[in-house]
Amino acid sequence: MMVFKSFYTRIIFILSTMSLVLFIILAFVNVIVFRNEFQKSFGKLEQPRIEQLFAILDNHFESNYSPEKVKSKIDSLKFEFNVDVFDRKNNWITGSHSILKNVVEKETSKQLVESKRFTGLSKIYFNPNVYSPFYAIKIHVRFVDSPIFNRVFLNFLLSGVFVILISALVGWRLVYYLNKRLDRLKKGVSKISKGEFDIQLEDDGRDEIAFLAKNFNHMSGEIKKLIHSLEESNAARQRLIAHASHEIKSPLTSIKGFVDILEFMNVLSEEQQKNLLPVVKKDLNRVIKITNDMLQLAQIRDPEYQIIFKQINLMDFLLEEHSHFAHKASANNVTAIYENKVAEKITLDVDGERLSQILDNLWNNALKYGDHNFPIQTEIFLVNEEVGIKISNHLQNRIDIPPERLFEPFYRSPNISEKVSGAGLGLSIVKELTEKMGGRIVPKLTDEKIEITLFFKLQQNPPVEKKRKTIQIPKLKKKR
Repeated sequence: MMVFKSFYTRIIFILSTMSLVLFIILAFVNVIVFRNEFQKSFGKLEQPRIEQLFAILDNHFESNYSPEKVKSKIDSLKFEFNVDVFDRKNNWITGSHSILKNVVEKETSKQLVESKRFTGLSKIYFNPNVYSPFYAIKIHVRFVDSPIFNRVFLNFLLSGVFVILISALVGWRLVYYLNKRLDRLKKGVSKISKGEFDIQLEDDGRDEIAFLAKNFNHMSGEIKKLIHSLEESNAARQRLIAHASHEIKSPLTSIKGFVDILEFMNVLSEEQQKNLLPVVKKDLNRVIKITNDMLQLAQIRDPEYQIIFKQINLMDFLLEEHSHFAHKASANNVTAIYENKVAEKITLDVDGERLSQILDNLWNNALKYGDHNFPIQTEIFLVNEEVGIKISNHLQNRIDIPPERLFEPFYRSPNISEKVSGAGLGLSIVKELTEKMGGRIVPKLTDEKIEITLFFKLQQNPPVEKKRKTIQIPKLKKKR
Protein backbone atom coordinates (compact mmCIF):
# COMPACT_ATOMS: atom_id res chain seq x y z
CA MET A 1 0.00 0.00 0.00
CA MET A 2 1.37 3.37 -1.02
CA VAL A 3 1.54 5.90 1.78
CA PHE A 4 1.75 9.62 1.04
CA LYS A 5 3.20 11.52 3.98
CA SER A 6 2.89 14.91 2.34
CA PHE A 7 -0.45 16.72 2.41
CA TYR A 8 -0.44 17.94 -1.17
CA THR A 9 0.65 14.59 -2.66
CA ARG A 10 -2.29 12.92 -0.91
CA ILE A 11 -4.69 15.55 -2.22
CA ILE A 12 -3.36 15.31 -5.80
CA PHE A 13 -3.47 11.51 -5.74
CA ILE A 14 -7.03 11.41 -4.38
CA LEU A 15 -8.32 14.06 -6.78
CA SER A 16 -6.60 12.49 -9.80
CA THR A 17 -7.85 9.00 -8.97
CA MET A 18 -11.40 10.17 -8.35
CA SER A 19 -11.35 12.26 -11.55
CA LEU A 20 -10.05 9.37 -13.64
CA VAL A 21 -12.58 6.87 -12.29
CA LEU A 22 -15.41 9.37 -12.65
CA PHE A 23 -14.37 10.26 -16.17
CA ILE A 24 -14.22 6.58 -17.24
CA ILE A 25 -17.74 6.05 -15.87
CA LEU A 26 -19.02 9.20 -17.58
CA ALA A 27 -17.29 8.27 -20.85
CA PHE A 28 -18.87 4.82 -20.77
CA VAL A 29 -22.32 6.26 -20.05
CA ASN A 30 -21.93 8.95 -22.70
CA VAL A 31 -20.88 6.41 -25.33
CA ILE A 32 -23.94 4.30 -24.56
CA VAL A 33 -26.22 7.34 -24.80
CA PHE A 34 -24.45 8.48 -27.97
CA ARG A 35 -24.76 5.02 -29.52
CA ASN A 36 -28.48 4.78 -28.70
CA GLU A 37 -29.22 8.25 -30.02
CA PHE A 38 -27.14 7.66 -33.13
CA GLN A 39 -28.91 4.35 -33.70
CA LYS A 40 -32.31 6.05 -33.41
CA SER A 41 -31.27 8.83 -35.79
CA PHE A 42 -29.78 6.34 -38.22
CA GLY A 43 -32.96 4.28 -38.10
CA LYS A 44 -35.18 7.29 -38.81
CA LEU A 45 -32.89 8.40 -41.62
CA GLU A 46 -33.00 5.03 -43.39
CA GLN A 47 -36.66 4.23 -42.74
CA PRO A 48 -37.93 5.64 -46.07
CA ARG A 49 -35.41 3.52 -48.01
CA ILE A 50 -36.34 0.38 -46.11
CA GLU A 51 -40.07 1.01 -46.63
CA GLN A 52 -39.31 1.42 -50.32
CA LEU A 53 -37.37 -1.88 -50.19
CA PHE A 54 -40.39 -3.63 -48.66
CA ALA A 55 -42.57 -2.28 -51.49
CA ILE A 56 -40.10 -3.45 -54.15
CA LEU A 57 -39.89 -6.95 -52.67
CA ASP A 58 -43.68 -7.20 -52.36
CA ASN A 59 -44.14 -6.13 -55.99
CA HIS A 60 -41.51 -8.50 -57.43
CA PHE A 61 -42.03 -11.62 -55.32
CA GLU A 62 -44.92 -13.72 -54.20
CA SER A 63 -45.07 -16.53 -51.63
CA ASN A 64 -43.12 -18.91 -53.90
CA TYR A 65 -40.06 -16.62 -54.03
CA SER A 66 -36.46 -17.76 -54.41
CA PRO A 67 -33.93 -16.53 -51.78
CA GLU A 68 -31.28 -16.22 -54.47
CA LYS A 69 -33.47 -13.90 -56.56
CA VAL A 70 -34.34 -11.84 -53.45
CA LYS A 71 -30.63 -11.45 -52.70
CA SER A 72 -29.90 -10.50 -56.28
CA LYS A 73 -32.59 -7.84 -56.19
CA ILE A 74 -31.27 -6.36 -52.93
CA ASP A 75 -27.72 -6.37 -54.27
CA SER A 76 -28.84 -4.42 -57.29
CA LEU A 77 -30.10 -1.61 -55.04
CA LYS A 78 -26.56 -1.12 -53.69
CA PHE A 79 -26.98 -0.39 -49.98
CA GLU A 80 -24.08 1.03 -47.90
CA PHE A 81 -24.91 -1.37 -45.07
CA ASN A 82 -25.64 -5.07 -44.72
CA VAL A 83 -29.27 -6.17 -45.17
CA ASP A 84 -30.93 -9.35 -43.87
CA VAL A 85 -34.51 -10.37 -44.64
CA PHE A 86 -36.74 -12.50 -42.33
CA ASP A 87 -40.06 -14.29 -42.93
CA ARG A 88 -43.19 -14.40 -40.81
CA LYS A 89 -41.70 -17.10 -38.62
CA ASN A 90 -38.64 -14.94 -37.83
CA ASN A 91 -36.49 -17.22 -39.96
CA TRP A 92 -33.67 -15.74 -41.95
CA ILE A 93 -34.33 -15.76 -45.72
CA THR A 94 -31.27 -14.14 -47.25
CA GLY A 95 -28.78 -11.34 -46.78
CA SER A 96 -26.93 -8.77 -48.83
CA HIS A 97 -23.51 -7.25 -48.11
CA SER A 98 -22.59 -3.58 -48.20
CA ILE A 99 -21.21 -2.13 -51.42
CA LEU A 100 -18.44 -0.49 -49.33
CA LYS A 101 -15.92 -3.29 -49.65
CA ASN A 102 -12.94 -3.23 -47.29
CA VAL A 103 -14.77 -0.55 -45.29
CA VAL A 104 -17.79 -2.36 -43.85
CA GLU A 105 -17.29 -5.91 -42.66
CA LYS A 106 -19.11 -8.72 -44.49
CA GLU A 107 -21.45 -9.72 -41.74
CA THR A 108 -24.61 -11.79 -41.80
CA SER A 109 -27.04 -11.75 -38.90
CA LYS A 110 -29.47 -14.68 -38.92
CA GLN A 111 -31.17 -13.58 -35.68
CA LEU A 112 -33.92 -11.01 -35.55
CA VAL A 113 -32.37 -9.10 -32.64
CA GLU A 114 -30.83 -5.64 -32.52
CA SER A 115 -27.24 -5.96 -31.25
CA LYS A 116 -26.07 -3.59 -28.51
CA ARG A 117 -22.36 -3.27 -29.15
CA PHE A 118 -19.71 -0.55 -29.38
CA THR A 119 -18.34 -2.07 -32.57
CA GLY A 120 -21.31 -1.18 -34.77
CA LEU A 121 -25.05 -0.55 -34.98
CA SER A 122 -28.15 -2.30 -36.20
CA LYS A 123 -31.84 -1.55 -36.75
CA ILE A 124 -34.91 -3.75 -37.39
CA TYR A 125 -37.84 -2.63 -39.52
CA PHE A 126 -41.15 -4.46 -39.78
CA ASN A 127 -43.22 -4.65 -42.99
CA PRO A 128 -46.50 -2.69 -42.68
CA ASN A 129 -48.03 -5.12 -45.25
CA VAL A 130 -49.41 -7.91 -43.08
CA TYR A 131 -49.94 -10.16 -46.10
CA SER A 132 -46.37 -9.95 -47.31
CA PRO A 133 -44.11 -13.02 -46.88
CA PHE A 134 -41.30 -10.62 -45.96
CA TYR A 135 -41.91 -9.89 -42.27
CA ALA A 136 -38.84 -7.88 -41.24
CA ILE A 137 -35.58 -6.41 -42.52
CA LYS A 138 -32.53 -5.91 -40.37
CA ILE A 139 -29.79 -3.48 -41.39
CA HIS A 140 -26.43 -3.47 -39.62
CA VAL A 141 -22.99 -2.00 -40.13
CA ARG A 142 -19.58 -2.54 -38.56
CA PHE A 143 -16.46 -0.87 -39.90
CA VAL A 144 -13.41 -2.97 -40.63
CA ASP A 145 -10.56 -0.83 -39.33
CA SER A 146 -12.37 1.72 -37.19
CA PRO A 147 -15.14 0.50 -34.86
CA ILE A 148 -16.93 3.80 -34.50
CA PHE A 149 -18.18 3.53 -30.91
CA ASN A 150 -14.89 2.09 -29.68
CA ARG A 151 -13.15 5.07 -31.24
CA VAL A 152 -15.61 7.45 -29.60
CA PHE A 153 -15.01 5.81 -26.23
CA LEU A 154 -11.23 5.97 -26.72
CA ASN A 155 -11.42 9.64 -27.68
CA PHE A 156 -13.45 10.32 -24.56
CA LEU A 157 -10.78 8.62 -22.44
CA LEU A 158 -7.87 10.38 -24.12
CA SER A 159 -9.51 13.76 -23.73
CA GLY A 160 -10.31 12.88 -20.12
CA VAL A 161 -6.71 11.93 -19.38
CA PHE A 162 -5.54 15.17 -20.94
CA VAL A 163 -8.01 17.17 -18.85
CA ILE A 164 -6.96 15.27 -15.71
CA LEU A 165 -3.28 15.95 -16.38
CA ILE A 166 -3.91 19.64 -16.83
CA SER A 167 -6.14 19.69 -13.73
CA ALA A 168 -3.56 17.75 -11.74
CA LEU A 169 -0.82 20.19 -12.76
CA VAL A 170 -2.92 23.21 -11.83
CA GLY A 171 -4.12 21.46 -8.67
CA TRP A 172 -0.55 20.53 -7.74
CA ARG A 173 0.52 24.16 -7.98
CA LEU A 174 -2.47 25.32 -5.93
CA VAL A 175 -2.04 22.62 -3.28
CA TYR A 176 1.72 23.24 -3.23
CA TYR A 177 1.03 26.89 -2.45
CA LEU A 178 -1.50 25.86 0.19
CA ASN A 179 0.85 23.29 1.69
CA LYS A 180 3.68 25.82 1.78
CA ARG A 181 1.56 28.14 3.90
CA LEU A 182 0.39 25.28 6.12
CA ASP A 183 4.00 24.17 6.52
CA ARG A 184 4.84 27.57 7.98
CA LEU A 185 2.05 27.05 10.50
CA LYS A 186 3.39 23.59 11.31
CA LYS A 187 6.91 24.90 11.88
CA GLY A 188 5.53 27.68 14.03
CA VAL A 189 3.60 25.23 16.22
CA SER A 190 6.74 23.07 16.48
CA LYS A 191 8.80 26.05 17.70
CA ILE A 192 6.08 27.00 20.18
CA SER A 193 6.15 23.44 21.56
CA LYS A 194 9.94 23.84 22.08
CA GLY A 195 9.50 27.06 24.01
CA GLU A 196 10.40 29.51 21.22
CA PHE A 197 7.72 32.19 21.57
CA ASP A 198 9.33 34.88 19.39
CA ILE A 199 8.09 33.23 16.17
CA GLN A 200 5.93 35.41 13.91
CA LEU A 201 4.29 34.04 10.75
CA GLU A 202 3.51 35.85 7.51
CA ASP A 203 -0.18 36.69 7.50
CA ASP A 204 -0.70 38.16 4.03
CA GLY A 205 -4.13 37.67 2.55
CA ARG A 206 -7.68 37.49 3.83
CA ASP A 207 -8.39 33.78 3.61
CA GLU A 208 -8.71 31.21 6.39
CA ILE A 209 -4.97 30.45 6.51
CA ALA A 210 -4.13 34.14 6.88
CA PHE A 211 -6.71 34.27 9.67
CA LEU A 212 -5.01 31.33 11.38
CA ALA A 213 -1.58 32.94 10.98
CA LYS A 214 -2.78 36.23 12.53
CA ASN A 215 -4.33 34.42 15.47
CA PHE A 216 -1.20 32.26 15.82
CA ASN A 217 0.96 35.39 16.06
CA HIS A 218 -1.41 36.83 18.64
CA MET A 219 -1.39 33.55 20.59
CA SER A 220 2.43 33.33 20.62
CA GLY A 221 2.66 36.91 21.88
CA GLU A 222 0.14 36.25 24.64
CA ILE A 223 1.93 33.04 25.66
CA LYS A 224 5.24 34.91 25.76
CA LYS A 225 3.69 37.55 28.04
CA LEU A 226 2.14 34.85 30.22
CA ILE A 227 5.44 32.95 30.52
CA HIS A 228 7.26 36.16 31.40
CA SER A 229 4.61 36.95 34.02
CA LEU A 230 4.81 33.43 35.46
CA GLU A 231 8.61 33.62 35.60
CA GLU A 232 8.42 36.93 37.45
CA SER A 233 5.79 35.53 39.82
CA ASN A 234 7.83 32.39 40.42
CA ALA A 235 10.98 34.41 41.05
CA ALA A 236 9.09 36.65 43.47
CA ARG A 237 7.66 33.57 45.21
CA GLN A 238 11.12 32.03 45.51
CA ARG A 239 12.50 35.29 46.93
CA LEU A 240 9.60 35.45 49.37
CA ILE A 241 10.13 31.84 50.49
CA ALA A 242 13.87 32.37 50.87
CA HIS A 243 13.43 35.64 52.77
CA ALA A 244 10.66 34.24 54.98
CA SER A 245 12.66 31.08 55.70
CA HIS A 246 15.71 33.13 56.58
CA GLU A 247 13.72 35.46 58.81
CA ILE A 248 12.01 32.52 60.54
CA LYS A 249 15.26 30.63 60.98
CA SER A 250 16.89 33.37 63.07
CA PRO A 251 14.33 33.48 65.90
CA LEU A 252 14.00 29.71 65.80
CA THR A 253 17.71 29.40 66.40
CA SER A 254 17.41 31.77 69.36
CA ILE A 255 14.47 29.83 70.75
CA LYS A 256 16.37 26.56 70.37
CA GLY A 257 19.31 28.05 72.22
CA PHE A 258 17.00 29.25 74.98
CA VAL A 259 15.44 25.76 75.27
CA ASP A 260 18.92 24.22 75.45
CA ILE A 261 19.80 26.63 78.26
CA LEU A 262 16.65 25.67 80.13
CA GLU A 263 17.54 22.02 79.76
CA PHE A 264 21.14 22.56 80.83
CA MET A 265 20.35 24.71 83.88
CA ASN A 266 17.49 22.51 85.16
CA VAL A 267 15.29 25.56 85.71
CA LEU A 268 12.06 23.61 85.08
CA SER A 269 10.52 21.13 87.46
CA GLU A 270 11.39 17.48 87.15
CA GLU A 271 8.01 16.67 85.53
CA GLN A 272 8.35 19.52 83.00
CA GLN A 273 11.95 18.56 82.36
CA LYS A 274 10.87 15.00 81.65
CA ASN A 275 7.59 15.44 79.75
CA LEU A 276 7.31 18.99 78.39
CA LEU A 277 10.84 19.82 77.29
CA PRO A 278 11.34 16.80 74.91
CA VAL A 279 8.06 17.58 73.13
CA VAL A 280 9.04 21.23 72.70
CA LYS A 281 12.48 20.27 71.40
CA LYS A 282 11.02 17.72 68.99
CA ASP A 283 8.52 20.19 67.50
CA LEU A 284 11.17 22.91 67.40
CA ASN A 285 13.60 20.67 65.51
CA ARG A 286 10.84 19.72 63.09
CA VAL A 287 10.06 23.38 62.36
CA ILE A 288 13.78 24.14 61.94
CA LYS A 289 14.13 21.25 59.47
CA ILE A 290 11.13 22.43 57.44
CA THR A 291 12.53 25.95 57.41
CA ASN A 292 15.96 24.70 56.29
CA ASP A 293 14.34 22.61 53.53
CA MET A 294 12.32 25.60 52.28
CA LEU A 295 15.40 27.78 52.32
CA GLN A 296 17.47 25.19 50.50
CA LEU A 297 14.78 24.58 47.83
CA ALA A 298 14.57 28.33 47.19
CA GLN A 299 18.37 28.51 46.92
CA ILE A 300 18.54 25.55 44.51
CA ARG A 301 15.95 27.14 42.21
CA ASP A 302 17.95 30.36 42.08
CA PRO A 303 19.69 30.58 38.65
CA GLU A 304 22.88 31.65 40.43
CA TYR A 305 22.97 28.52 42.59
CA GLN A 306 26.38 26.92 42.22
CA ILE A 307 27.11 23.19 41.85
CA ILE A 308 30.72 22.20 42.54
CA PHE A 309 31.50 19.41 40.06
CA LYS A 310 34.24 16.97 40.86
CA GLN A 311 35.10 13.53 39.52
CA ILE A 312 34.33 10.72 41.96
CA ASN A 313 34.70 6.94 41.91
CA LEU A 314 31.02 6.06 42.02
CA MET A 315 31.48 2.50 43.25
CA ASP A 316 33.60 3.50 46.27
CA PHE A 317 31.32 6.46 46.95
CA LEU A 318 28.12 4.36 46.95
CA LEU A 319 29.68 1.61 49.03
CA GLU A 320 30.72 4.08 51.72
CA GLU A 321 27.41 5.98 51.71
CA HIS A 322 25.33 2.81 51.79
CA SER A 323 27.43 1.44 54.66
CA HIS A 324 26.43 4.41 56.83
CA PHE A 325 22.77 4.03 55.89
CA ALA A 326 22.82 0.26 56.41
CA HIS A 327 23.81 0.69 60.07
CA LYS A 328 21.04 3.24 60.52
CA ALA A 329 18.53 0.86 58.91
CA SER A 330 19.76 -2.02 61.05
CA ALA A 331 19.19 0.09 64.17
CA ASN A 332 15.54 0.38 63.03
CA ASN A 333 15.32 -3.41 62.40
CA VAL A 334 15.28 -2.98 58.63
CA THR A 335 17.44 -4.91 56.15
CA ALA A 336 19.38 -2.81 53.62
CA ILE A 337 20.61 -4.56 50.46
CA TYR A 338 23.18 -3.15 48.01
CA GLU A 339 23.54 -4.80 44.57
CA ASN A 340 26.39 -3.97 42.21
CA LYS A 341 25.89 -5.21 38.62
CA VAL A 342 28.77 -3.42 36.88
CA ALA A 343 32.56 -3.16 36.96
CA GLU A 344 34.37 -1.75 39.93
CA LYS A 345 35.18 1.66 38.53
CA ILE A 346 32.74 4.25 37.17
CA THR A 347 33.85 7.88 37.19
CA LEU A 348 31.18 10.56 37.38
CA ASP A 349 31.55 14.34 37.27
CA VAL A 350 29.09 15.39 40.00
CA ASP A 351 28.91 17.27 43.29
CA GLY A 352 29.67 14.54 45.81
CA GLU A 353 28.14 16.43 48.73
CA ARG A 354 24.88 17.00 46.84
CA LEU A 355 24.78 13.38 45.61
CA SER A 356 25.22 12.25 49.21
CA GLN A 357 22.29 14.49 50.20
CA ILE A 358 20.15 13.02 47.40
CA LEU A 359 20.85 9.45 48.49
CA ASP A 360 20.25 10.31 52.18
CA ASN A 361 16.85 11.81 51.33
CA LEU A 362 15.82 8.78 49.28
CA TRP A 363 17.04 6.26 51.85
CA ASN A 364 15.48 8.17 54.77
CA ASN A 365 12.16 8.36 52.88
CA ALA A 366 12.30 4.60 52.30
CA LEU A 367 13.03 4.08 55.99
CA LYS A 368 10.35 6.54 57.12
CA TYR A 369 7.49 5.49 54.81
CA GLY A 370 8.43 1.90 53.90
CA ASP A 371 7.19 -1.42 55.22
CA HIS A 372 9.88 -2.63 57.64
CA ASN A 373 9.00 -6.27 56.98
CA PHE A 374 10.70 -5.95 53.58
CA PRO A 375 14.27 -4.87 52.73
CA ILE A 376 15.30 -1.53 51.23
CA GLN A 377 17.14 -2.35 48.00
CA THR A 378 19.79 -0.22 46.31
CA GLU A 379 20.96 -1.32 42.87
CA ILE A 380 23.52 0.12 40.44
CA PHE A 381 23.36 -0.91 36.78
CA LEU A 382 24.12 0.24 33.23
CA VAL A 383 21.63 1.02 30.49
CA ASN A 384 22.67 2.43 27.10
CA GLU A 385 25.24 5.14 27.98
CA GLU A 386 23.90 5.89 31.45
CA VAL A 387 24.48 4.55 34.93
CA GLY A 388 21.40 3.97 37.03
CA ILE A 389 21.03 4.02 40.81
CA LYS A 390 17.73 2.47 41.83
CA ILE A 391 16.34 2.60 45.38
CA SER A 392 13.21 0.56 46.00
CA ASN A 393 11.11 -0.41 49.01
CA HIS A 394 7.68 -1.77 49.85
CA LEU A 395 4.96 0.63 50.97
CA GLN A 396 3.00 0.67 54.19
CA ASN A 397 -0.03 2.15 52.40
CA ARG A 398 -0.99 2.25 48.74
CA ILE A 399 -0.42 5.58 46.93
CA ASP A 400 -2.96 6.25 44.16
CA ILE A 401 -1.37 9.19 42.33
CA PRO A 402 0.68 9.71 39.15
CA PRO A 403 4.36 9.11 40.08
CA GLU A 404 5.34 12.62 38.92
CA ARG A 405 3.28 14.18 41.72
CA LEU A 406 5.71 12.76 44.28
CA PHE A 407 8.13 15.58 43.37
CA GLU A 408 5.66 18.44 43.88
CA PRO A 409 6.69 20.71 46.77
CA PHE A 410 4.67 20.16 49.96
CA TYR A 411 2.81 17.19 48.51
CA ARG A 412 2.18 14.39 51.01
CA SER A 413 -0.02 11.34 50.59
CA PRO A 414 -3.24 11.57 52.67
CA ASN A 415 -2.63 7.99 53.83
CA ILE A 416 0.57 8.90 55.68
CA SER A 417 0.47 12.67 56.28
CA GLU A 418 -1.07 12.26 59.72
CA LYS A 419 1.09 9.29 60.74
CA VAL A 420 4.58 10.52 59.78
CA SER A 421 5.93 14.03 60.28
CA GLY A 422 7.38 15.96 57.34
CA ALA A 423 6.82 18.86 54.99
CA GLY A 424 6.89 17.10 51.62
CA LEU A 425 10.02 18.89 50.36
CA GLY A 426 12.54 16.05 50.38
CA LEU A 427 11.77 14.62 46.92
CA SER A 428 11.46 18.11 45.43
CA ILE A 429 15.00 18.85 46.61
CA VAL A 430 16.16 15.48 45.24
CA LYS A 431 14.70 16.24 41.79
CA GLU A 432 16.10 19.77 41.63
CA LEU A 433 19.62 18.66 42.68
CA THR A 434 19.64 15.70 40.28
CA GLU A 435 18.70 17.90 37.32
CA LYS A 436 21.21 20.58 38.37
CA MET A 437 23.94 17.93 38.07
CA GLY A 438 22.75 16.91 34.57
CA GLY A 439 20.93 13.76 35.63
CA ARG A 440 17.33 12.67 35.53
CA ILE A 441 15.04 10.90 37.96
CA VAL A 442 12.43 8.28 37.06
CA PRO A 443 9.79 7.17 39.59
CA LYS A 444 7.71 4.00 39.37
CA LEU A 445 4.73 3.19 41.58
CA THR A 446 2.90 -0.11 41.97
CA ASP A 447 0.27 -1.21 44.46
CA GLU A 448 2.88 -2.45 46.92
CA LYS A 449 6.22 -0.95 45.92
CA ILE A 450 7.95 2.29 44.96
CA GLU A 451 11.10 2.56 42.84
CA ILE A 452 13.06 5.77 42.29
CA THR A 453 15.95 5.60 39.83
CA LEU A 454 18.66 8.20 39.25
CA PHE A 455 20.31 8.27 35.82
CA PHE A 456 23.62 9.99 35.04
CA LYS A 457 25.53 10.14 31.77
CA LEU A 458 28.76 8.15 31.77
CA GLN A 459 31.96 10.17 31.41
CA GLN A 460 33.86 7.30 29.79
CA ASN A 461 33.27 4.07 27.88
CA PRO A 462 30.79 1.83 29.69
CA PRO A 463 32.48 -0.72 31.98
CA VAL A 464 32.19 -4.42 31.36
CA GLU A 465 29.32 -6.20 33.05
CA LYS A 466 30.29 -8.53 35.85
CA LYS A 467 28.65 -10.91 38.24
CA ARG A 468 26.24 -9.43 40.75
CA LYS A 469 27.74 -8.41 44.05
CA THR A 470 25.31 -8.23 46.95
CA ILE A 471 25.94 -6.78 50.39
CA GLN A 472 23.26 -7.37 52.97
CA ILE A 473 23.18 -5.95 56.48
CA PRO A 474 20.90 -8.10 58.65
CA LYS A 475 18.41 -6.74 61.13
CA LEU A 476 19.55 -6.30 64.68
CA LYS A 477 17.90 -8.51 67.24
CA LYS A 478 15.38 -6.68 69.33
CA LYS A 479 16.30 -6.18 72.98
CA ARG A 480 14.11 -7.97 75.40
